[in-house]
Amino acid sequence: MSPLLRFPCNVILMILFSFLPLGAVVFTPGYPKLAQEFGLSDSATQWMMTLFLAGAALGRLPYGPLANRYGRKRALFVGLWTAFAGTALILASNSYLFLCFGRLIQALGCAVTLKIGYTMIGDLHQGAAATKIMSNSMFAYAIVPGIGTSIAGFLNDYLSWKGGFWFFLLFNLLIIGLSLLLPETIQEKDLHALKLKRIVCGYGRQFKNPFLVLWASLMGLSTGVLFIFAQEAPFVGMDLIGLTPAQYGMFYFVPAVGIASGSIFTRWLASYAGAQMAMLLGILVQFGSSILMALFFFGDWMSGWALFLPQIFMQIGDSFLFNNASSAALSEASDKSNASAIMLFINSCIGFLGNYIVGSFVPRSLFSLPAVFFAVGVIMLILWIILAISSKKHQRSSH
Repeated sequence: MSPLLRFPCNVILMILFSFLPLGAVVFTPGYPKLAQEFGLSDSATQWMMTLFLAGAALGRLPYGPLANRYGRKRALFVGLWTAFAGTALILASNSYLFLCFGRLIQALGCAVTLKIGYTMIGDLHQGAAATKIMSNSMFAYAIVPGIGTSIAGFLNDYLSWKGGFWFFLLFNLLIIGLSLLLPETIQEKDLHALKLKRIVCGYGRQFKNPFLVLWASLMGLSTGVLFIFAQEAPFVGMDLIGLTPAQYGMFYFVPAVGIASGSIFTRWLASYAGAQMAMLLGILVQFGSSILMALFFFGDWMSGWALFLPQIFMQIGDSFLFNNASSAALSEASDKSNASAIMLFINSCIGFLGNYIVGSFVPRSLFSLPAVFFAVGVIMLILWIILAISSKKHQRSSH
């Protein structure tokens, strides 16, 4: 049996997957107090999320060569300690500029966990087996950020906007300790992996793989849905609906039910349906959830449930997309480390662009979120059709 299937290594890997999303959203209940302390507008406050996604995108790239040269675990610890340093800078900050710098450093470190997690899984598994293990890991991806954000909502009552970051700092130390128990999965180290020519050629080959790029783009759109909600929901929930930070923190646990349920359903679907059909189902579920949210708001249901309940179904669909797209993307690559780095780089870039566009150009109202989610679903469906046609052509040419 693979080391990744043995307890406690499998559990540690699951927790590892939750590190980046927790870092992204754990401070969102503190948005109002952060804006008040530094005299920020809503758009300036949103840059805390956009900047994190930009750092997470850039942070994907160095860990691929590092993991090939020194092993998966050493690269992991470089990122974890970088994230710790960034969070410490945030907690010590007394200016918005210093705060943004710490946030960027934090994101560059957080980027390592999904990268190394996917690489470890890709080292040992492919196809349906990889999808099932990723589904288990995505369970923590759902639950831990929800719990952490709920706790942060209460901590903000006592520690102002820094409550979420103090929680994340302690979680960071826990991850570092647990990661010592993970196995090293690299089969053979590449002594020339850090040479510039090798890096450029290695990443270039991944960008030339159309299936990897398309699968990763679908992942990015599903990630964009998650982080657009994390960015916009605090203002809709607290400014327009009237939730307190503590109430918002408690409601944030609701979407986690969707991701957790989606992870379980994805594991079941992997045995009965191919990746393409599972992702189509995910797209259709997301369409339905955006329509449900719009109906709630048209019905003037001014409650946290109107905002968060449709997210259960949105995140179920998101899980179908993310888990199947990631396993399919890695199955198309021979160099799992560089492939996972480029896959997650594309994923984060699309998430960053989505957050930037919505935060900068979409007017904030009750109906903005369902409209944005419906538009993202249309783009997803177009990409899915392109992938389906390309896959059929590839199968015919291979025969």
